[in-house]
Amino acid sequence: MSLAIIFVLLFLLGVYWFRFQILPEPQRLSLLRTNLAEGLLEKINEQRHEQGLSRLEMEEGLMLVAESKATHQVLTGRDDEGWEYPDDYHGMFGRSLLMETLLKGPSTTMPDRLLRMRDLFDGEWIRCGIGVAGSASGQVVVALILCREPWELAVEEARAANRSLLQRLVNL
Repeated sequence: MSLAIIFVLLFLLGVYWFRFQILPEPQRLSLLRTNLAEGLLEKINEQRHEQGLSRLEMEEGLMLVAESKATHQVLTGRDDEGWEYPDDYHGMFGRSLLMETLLKGPSTTMPDRLLRMRDLFDGEWIRCGIGVAGSASGQVVVALILCREPWELAVEEARAANRSLLQRLVNL
């Protein structure tokens, strides 16, 4: 009898794992609109070029965070959640290295809405991550993260600042 209970529990655990761990990833990926994200970034860079600013370079880590936020927003509708950065980046917050923007609406209005953002055309922004996710209703969510420094360099500086005094003395 106890062997049957173990098999039932293992079966239920397998169903739970499949339902909440395996199925959500393809659903999340199906919501992403990578071509639209690339097109929006190209429009932004064209406008920046016309204003004599450098192009925004896509940062892989920031792009993953932005895509995750965009899909989270479509799935849950919660504005205040979903900006989940890897642990390496937590030492950088509060240094005004980042700007996060979230826009929701029809995809046809997104280029104009982005190009009206004055902060986007500050010459200090050099890297970005952009994620676009769409729902069946035709509405899209654009998550945009701007960064002032090369992200890898800023992460290394944050790691160095978080090291203990002994670690810093040994590495001199």
